[in-house]
Amino acid sequence: MASIEYSLFRAKFIKPSQKSFLHEDLTPRDMFLRALDARPSGEHRKGFIWHIGNIKYFSEDTGYFAVGRTTKSTIEKFDDTTGDFIEEELEESPYTHCVFNAHIGFIGIAKKASLASTTKGVASRIEQLLAITSVIAENNVSVEIAPIPDPEGFLHALDSAYRVIRFAATFRGPNPFDADEHFQKPLSVYLSSANGEKGKALIQGEDLNRVVLQEVTRSTAATGNEASARIIKNKSQKSLTINLKGDPIKRRYDEDEHQPEVVLADLTSLYHRVRSDGRD
Repeated sequence: MASIEYSLFRAKFIKPSQKSFLHEDLTPRDMFLRALDARPSGEHRKGFIWHIGNIKYFSEDTGYFAVGRTTKSTIEKFDDTTGDFIEEELEESPYTHCVFNAHIGFIGIAKKASLASTTKGVASRIEQLLAITSVIAENNVSVEIAPIPDPEGFLHALDSAYRVIRFAATFRGPNPFDADEHFQKPLSVYLSSANGEKGKALIQGEDLNRVVLQEVTRSTAATGNEASARIIKNKSQKSLTINLKGDPIKRRYDEDEHQPEVVLADLTSLYHRVRSDGRD
């Protein structure tokens, strides 16, 4: 039975510290929806034109869109009418499914091998398409579509370790409303004030507070950032490094029966599990 696999990505629209002359006071949600509604098209490389289309709203903040690319190729055929061999130009436009929640700021992207070997490749094309829209370009906004990894293995390693002696996490400029109060929010403001684009912070200690680290880990994963920790698993063992990064968290559906609205509801629940372990 054929299946379709969705991966979860965070869509971030990061404003510059110095506003442009044409600046509009828009929220990340506003920018997401206006950029999407522009139905952008762009040539990634010669002969490969990517498009966003088939937009359908489920609510004011949620919906579906398709992303794909158009390419032209020439095939050789025999024309029965003329009795000659001819060349005919064909246009192909493979596409894949996407669902989104603009309030939270995530996109679920369905894998399509004919478009890219991984959903990260499709996410990069979506990022480029949204970035060329007028609302993004005129406001000097930086667009990032980053994978949301599953933090559970990393969290378990932190919780079960004898000691956690070092913790580091990456951060970007102000954007996600759900960033944690300990780490992401204050450092993103600092980064923006310094005209920075991205940063990484590291803390060390004899045994770091696991409750704080778990909160920062969930926030880091949900906002599409990365983390690492140096842990000692057992008293008699040497320290080792663990990492939170890589592939986005995934969900698989029957291809013939999958419904985008159901997928969106599932991915929303999945996001909340990543961010808060279902406790909020």
